[in-house]
Amino acid sequence: METNNTEVVESQEPVINDPKAVLEALDRAKNDAKKFREEKEKLEIDLNSKDQKIADFSGRLLQEKILQKLSSEGLKDPKRFVKYLDRTKLEFNDDLEIIGLDEQLEELKKDFPEIFDAKVRVGGQADTAVKASVVTQYSASEMQAAKILGKKI
Repeated sequence: METNNTEVVESQEPVINDPKAVLEALDRAKNDAKKFREEKEKLEIDLNSKDQKIADFSGRLLQEKILQKLSSEGLKDPKRFVKYLDRTKLEFNDDLEIIGLDEQLEELKKDFPEIFDAKVRVGGQADTAVKASVVTQYSASEMQAAKILGKKI
C-alpha cells in the first residue's frame, strides 16, 4: 500500500518518501492549531465578558424589583432595608418575578413589625411604657401631703 508521502513496508513501519512534505504538513497543522487555540481563547474572553454583563444587569434588575416591592409595602426608604435580605436566595422566574422575596419579607415583618405597621410608624410607641390609667386627679396639697407622709400616689 502506498500513499502520497509514505510507504508501508511488510513490518508495518512507515517509510517516509518525502520528508519535506511531511514537515510542511506538520507546520500547517501547528499553525492551524495555534490559530484555533487563539480563536478559542478570544471567544472564551468574549463569552466571559457577556456573562459578566448579564450578571450586572441581572443584579441591577433584582435591586430595582426589590426596591419596588419594599416601596409597595409602604416603606419610605426601602434602600435601608435591602441589607436585611439574602440576595443569594432570590432568583427570577420566566416572567422576571422574584422567587423567595415574599418569604424574606414575612421574616422582616416578624423581626421589625414597627416598620411595616402603619399605626406604629405614624404614632410611634412613645406612650407604650406608661400603661397606668389616670383615674384620680390629686390637688397640689394632696400630693405634697402624700410625699411628706411617704405614700405613693
